Amino acid sequence: MNFLSPVFLCALPLILGLYNFIPQKLRPYLLLLASWSFYIYGSPGSFWVLIAITVISYCYGLILEKRRNFFILTAGILPVLGFLIIYKYMGLGLTLPVGISFYTFQTLSYMIDVYKKDCKAEANFFRYSLFVSFFPQLVAGPIERPQNLIPQLQKCKVQSSEHLKEGLILMLMGFYKKVAVADFLAPLVDKVYSDPSLWIGPVVLFASILFSMQIYADFSGYSDIARGCAGLFGIELSVNFDHPYISASLREFWKKWHITLTKWLTDYIYIPLGGSRKGKFKLIINTLVVFLISGIWHGAGLKFILWGLGHGIIVLFEDIPPVKKAINSLPKWPAVFINFMIVNLLWIFFRAPDTNAALTMIKMLKTGWDNPILKIFNIFVLTKIPKGPGIICILLSIALLYLFPKVVDISKKYRVVLFIMAIIIIFIRMYQIELGTTNSFIYFRF
Repeated sequence: MNFLSPVFLCALPLILGLYNFIPQKLRPYLLLLASWSFYIYGSPGSFWVLIAITVISYCYGLILEKRRNFFILTAGILPVLGFLIIYKYMGLGLTLPVGISFYTFQTLSYMIDVYKKDCKAEANFFRYSLFVSFFPQLVAGPIERPQNLIPQLQKCKVQSSEHLKEGLILMLMGFYKKVAVADFLAPLVDKVYSDPSLWIGPVVLFASILFSMQIYADFSGYSDIARGCAGLFGIELSVNFDHPYISASLREFWKKWHITLTKWLTDYIYIPLGGSRKGKFKLIINTLVVFLISGIWHGAGLKFILWGLGHGIIVLFEDIPPVKKAINSLPKWPAVFINFMIVNLLWIFFRAPDTNAALTMIKMLKTGWDNPILKIFNIFVLTKIPKGPGIICILLSIALLYLFPKVVDISKKYRVVLFIMAIIIIFIRMYQIELGTTNSFIYFRF
């Protein structure tokens, strides 16, 4: 569900009002009806895929609770993975169901956890369906575990006024990240990445840094809105970001970026393969496998494989004793800067249209470094973005990445800031609507 759509913004207050009015036992059914309705509205042709995966994983969960059998588990996993593979990787020209990468991983974790007896199978089909399709996090996570989400959906408690304020503020933070930062930076990024061969080094580097800001503001903004929206209904979703760009190493970065995916890959891939317990060679293989799967999970194509393996290789390089010692001996901010630049350059493979475009951008980085400020400034002219507001927005983006998550507070001293944020969101959104600007979240593609 696109949180910026008028349908969602109009429907949410109505759903919340009804949720607080009806008896507690009916609330899960209201949330399920809302979740399915939002999905049908946003992706009507894919709803049957969501239902099919829900039914398959629900049935196998019940079977696995009675018979803990590895072959039964495999029989349940294969059709769920089959949907993901057919739609995402087979190249059949099928429309990718919205959110399929997220809810397939969520249902896989459910079946595996029932098999491992880490959780009980949910007997109520409608409550289980709500676990799979809960609308705040259905499309782009966080990827929730059954142990965390299902018990909360059983209670569906009403929040206090203070918790409602916290949820609304978190949503406001998310909307600001998306509308005032990510959507503003998008035209600058798109201009360069649409044809990398036309640009020289300073502009390519500048665009790649802007994309680092854009994707963080976009994805963490979605997660903030999702967590805030769920909080309005008394549901606490997992934190998915924790200042990832203030990381001194790539290993630390992956503990703070897309946290629920990292934990999923660690618990269901890395540890079952043996983790670091079976010698250095096995550690290397297991690490590369996990990052390879992470790359493939994000999308088909060589560029995602290179992006994932690039992260894996550097993580392993950081574990070499002399390198590890050198990283630890660096002051924090130089280490953070170096790590950010590594992450930023790897983002080029993630964002570029294809591998050749990514390699072209890497090649162009070494060109045109005479008078770089003027050349970077030219991109504002070519994209017709106001120079003054553009520079201010970029400075705000930097503040957002490093400072903004620390100021979530409902005390009086921040209320003026929150009010200004709300006004900025409204005006920018009105401007976007007038221009017909698209605003889908980046991770809707995955």
